[in-house]
Amino acid sequence: MLVRSSNGSYEFIDFREMAPAAAFETMYSPPLSNSNLSLYGGLASGVPGELRGLEHLHKNYGTMPWKELMQPAIKLARYGFNVTADLVRYMASATAGSYDFLTYNETWALDFAPNGTRLGLGDVMTRKRYANTLECIAEYGPDAFYKGAIANATITALRKSNGTMSLSDLANYTVEIRQPSNITYRGYRIHSGSAPSSGAVVCSVMKIVEGY
Repeated sequence: MLVRSSNGSYEFIDFREMAPAAAFETMYSPPLSNSNLSLYGGLASGVPGELRGLEHLHKNYGTMPWKELMQPAIKLARYGFNVTADLVRYMASATAGSYDFLTYNETWALDFAPNGTRLGLGDVMTRKRYANTLECIAEYGPDAFYKGAIANATITALRKSNGTMSLSDLANYTVEIRQPSNITYRGYRIHSGSAPSSGAVVCSVMKIVEGY
């Protein structure tokens, strides 16, 4: 994420997910790739960085209390929202030609099929477990996600699905601050993210286009 501060300076904050320390080069090579392990199961999950990134943003640029900022998301998850046509389409796509895990896997069905049938257009969907997680993070901060009970539950679930992520992977995740890229384009100064983002590529393209 590229952020412009009140004094006009720019900061490029990298909080992408990371590969677990135990990840290895051939983890998706045949015959493992036949099982779509890069898309499903424990090996498909990277170490999440979004909460640490939001924490950095809040500490350095935020003005409202962290707990207060969390309330709209908590309310939406706990009391529900109407299922849209897009969500109906995504649910159908996720289960097309395969096991309907949204309906028949109890972990997913609690939210997506609470009455035994998958929710449809206009139905109210709640995410009460997610609301509980958000409330914990609102109260105790991102450390509640990367350490303690939530972290233990996360790693237990991933290990059951043959994942390699560990508690130390979560506890040791850190945000990277990288040098932004910038160019001049038709008299304007344009700032963007640097590698490994594609911002530098976009800047290069714009410089080429500028010549025409």
